[in-house]
Amino acid sequence: MPLLLTSVFIGAVLQRVSGIGFAMVVAPFTIIAIGPAQGVVLVQMCGVASAIIVLTQVFRDVNWKTYLVLLPASAAGIVIGTVFVSRFPGAEAEIISAIVMLLMLAASVTAGYLREYPRNAGTLTAAGGLAGAMTVLAGVGGVALTSLKEATRWDQRSFVATLQPYLITLSTGTVIARLAAAPDAWPALAAWVWGGIVAVMVVGMLFGAQLTRWMKARHAAQLTLALSLIGALAALADGISKL
Repeated sequence: MPLLLTSVFIGAVLQRVSGIGFAMVVAPFTIIAIGPAQGVVLVQMCGVASAIIVLTQVFRDVNWKTYLVLLPASAAGIVIGTVFVSRFPGAEAEIISAIVMLLMLAASVTAGYLREYPRNAGTLTAAGGLAGAMTVLAGVGGVALTSLKEATRWDQRSFVATLQPYLITLSTGTVIARLAAAPDAWPALAAWVWGGIVAVMVVGMLFGAQLTRWMKARHAAQLTLALSLIGALAALADGISKL
């Protein structure tokens, strides 16, 4: 479990510094450690906790109208993603999750180079639906919102704040959908592992708070992308090796 605990710690640090990135860093390594089904559920549970912590600090900047527009399509995406992923066994599911992560990372990087798009009901609905499906498939739905941010030039302060309640809702819905479709998706971890996850998340958030004094959010986001890419490639290789 060292891989799992280390990724949770690093994800918590980066989440505290930049407001995003927890699932992007933790998901691929967690999927390698405990499998795609349990991995996605665990990442979403941890993601809810980290988002709640960040939300307490950015609550006043949340755009609640945007949050509400995102929800219906996200719910539909969760349902579609759950139906899709239930049709594949472990190794295939891990490969699909890794490919989804790589595609989402590529989209988040290239979105900033596209022409600016309006942030309206259409773009929010498309991003929300994609985020819902991708969260169920690979645990990285937040990357779809990062792409939306870049494509619409969404202000960083408002984006990070609005993302927190959205991720809380999205992750909770994903956990419920995953467990309803497959009760064995609940992470079968020893008590000491659960305790370790909580401990490293708390320490990571505290350490991240100290890092904010000298590490810029932009640099934390770049590090998040790099680690996410490494993790996604590792998950892809791991899934292929299990075929």
